[in-house]
Amino acid sequence: MSKLIEKLEQLSEGRAQRLGFGAALAREKVSQMVVIAGVPAGDTGLVTTAAKAGAEAILITITPEDKKDEALSKIGSVEIDIPWGVSLDAVTREEARQLAETGCDFVVFAPAGTQAAVLGEEKIGKVLRVDASLNDSLGRTINRLSLDAVLLSRAGEDESPLTVYQLMVYEHLAAGAGKYLLAEMPPGMATDDLESLWELGVRGVVVDLAAKDPEKRLAQVKEAAQKLPATGRKKRGKISATLPMAREQSDMLEDDDDDEEDI
Repeated sequence: MSKLIEKLEQLSEGRAQRLGFGAALAREKVSQMVVIAGVPAGDTGLVTTAAKAGAEAILITITPEDKKDEALSKIGSVEIDIPWGVSLDAVTREEARQLAETGCDFVVFAPAGTQAAVLGEEKIGKVLRVDASLNDSLGRTINRLSLDAVLLSRAGEDESPLTVYQLMVYEHLAAGAGKYLLAEMPPGMATDDLESLWELGVRGVVVDLAAKDPEKRLAQVKEAAQKLPATGRKKRGKISATLPMAREQSDMLEDDDDDEEDI
């Protein structure tokens, strides 16, 4: 299993632990969220900074403007000691396999340009990136897909604080997902907003470090995550990576039981 997904599972089940080993880690306060450092592709220096500053995982973003093959090649040559993933708009199954072979722990992708065959890859965590533009009916299908987590995206409002409307959008997107929830945390978002996201069910945040004082920003978010309570007021249904066939078989069994009762 992906180390990131394993950590999200622990948090959801109340078994929060640090991603790592040693006495120093044991003495640290337990965070109720996984703090993921978001860095742009090609900035290997920022990757090193994030790891040293205590990020629990790293997400490297490759934009359409980047040369994908070149960026993927550079990432494979960087030695990263903590779980790391790659964010792409479009992913092929071959790319997902190559990433897994280089040590990539998880991949974040948009639904439109990603091959459906990627969902069949078991050696890498699969995270779907969604935003308010996702059609309501499509949003309700997420829980039937073989995904591990969902990343809630701000979609163009990166510099603004979290608003009630955005929280409503997040709630709407998360309600039927049935997956572990991550959320983007842009530079303009206050650390106080972590509690609102946490109450929503979010258990991991991607902190944008492409701004000044990345170490300070990461430290502030970590501190805020450690102050979150261990249990929440909101209860959600069981979370799992649901296979479509498994869901269909369950529905068929329920139908058979109903038929037997009618006889």
